[in-house]
Amino acid sequence: MASSPTEPGSAVAFALQEVTACWDQAYEALARGDVERAATLLDIAGAHVAGAGDGSKDTPTEAALRQQAHGAFGRLQHGMKAGLAGLQGELVRVRQGAKVLRGYGDAAGAVTSRMSKDG
Repeated sequence: MASSPTEPGSAVAFALQEVTACWDQAYEALARGDVERAATLLDIAGAHVAGAGDGSKDTPTEAALRQQAHGAFGRLQHGMKAGLAGLQGELVRVRQGAKVLRGYGDAAGAVTSRMSKDG
């Protein structure tokens, strides 16, 4: 990935850096609308999560990196929720538009049928 370990020899520190980098890049991909890239980055991050451990034996450096990873996850989660809320808003507008068009079609049909009866 795009990061390099700050604590040589620490697999946990490396995994935490990779997870943070993936989550940050996934957030950026979502902001650009590149959902496929975001999904790929989430898969890569998932592969590193196990290597990050549970934090119970973190060194001070690893604890700081874990905090950065938590922050990256929070940003990503917020971005995903905002994207879903935006998508829900778009779906509401599409449904409203479909109802309006259905009503327009019904009104046009009523006018046409009245014209044929009168004529």
